[in-house]
Amino acid sequence: MGRYVIRRLIQAIPVLFGATLLIFCIVFALPGDPIAAMFGDKRPDPAIAEVLREQYHLNDPLLLQYWYYISGVLFQGDFGVNFADVPVSQIMAGKFQVTLNLALTALVMEAVIGVGLGLWAALRRGKATDTMILASTLLFISVPTLVTGFVLQLLLGVKLKQWTGADIFPVAGTFAGWRSYLLPGFVLAGTSIAYLTRLTRTSLAETLRADYIRTATAKGLSRRRVIGRHGLRNALIPLVTFLGADLGNLMGGAVITETIFNLQGIGNQLFQSVYLREQPVVVGIVTVLVLIYILANLVVDMLYALLDPRIRYE
Repeated sequence: MGRYVIRRLIQAIPVLFGATLLIFCIVFALPGDPIAAMFGDKRPDPAIAEVLREQYHLNDPLLLQYWYYISGVLFQGDFGVNFADVPVSQIMAGKFQVTLNLALTALVMEAVIGVGLGLWAALRRGKATDTMILASTLLFISVPTLVTGFVLQLLLGVKLKQWTGADIFPVAGTFAGWRSYLLPGFVLAGTSIAYLTRLTRTSLAETLRADYIRTATAKGLSRRRVIGRHGLRNALIPLVTFLGADLGNLMGGAVITETIFNLQGIGNQLFQSVYLREQPVVVGIVTVLVLIYILANLVVDMLYALLDPRIRYE
């Protein structure tokens, strides 16, 4: 197992370099002048603009700019500063906590609701319950997150408060503590819940048709033990893979949800930084997201051996 972890960490190095270099090139290719964007509608003095370009290495070749950035990250842990001289690490520290809370809330909802509904559908395959669950998941997959967010915000955030007088689901901000993440967390996880429900149903239904399940049933084991100990455990492998990969997707794809619910997270910051062409902030955020994605997949791979003893890494 130790060798496998080291090998995966080594394999992650080119992924990290490739992802950061790619996003650096994309940001560099965006139209517009980042120095002009600093001054808004005012036209900057040419001499001042040139000094700022030299200060932020904007006149240097692209690869040299990238080297300045990546060497600072690797050797000093310094993500640089934005064009207002605010450290990028300071900007990310305040934003990442909001997005991390949102992503973890969505991930828990996704695991509980998705696996629960998928299990229910698999055990009642071909019946009305199964058909209703599949139809509901298809609806969630078909409706854009933007529409789902506004509809649930209106019904559960505004109308429910009018009917009950209780602010159960806050519609904006993080002033209500953990309750502030319930509604946006469900909106963010909606599509993933639908996919996970279908994946759980398919995986468990296929596992329950295996020979060892029939053998366990023939030996007189209870249905609960057959499903829980033998069926569900083996069906969890593709589900764990999906959940591990989806953590990075939830954090990176929270732009729309954070905008709808006015959450000042990393998604909003990423959008603003792309608009202002702040390369250090954009690449810094992407770098951390790539690291989270790599670590999440590494943990998932190590969990395989716990879920299925047949899997061993040399």
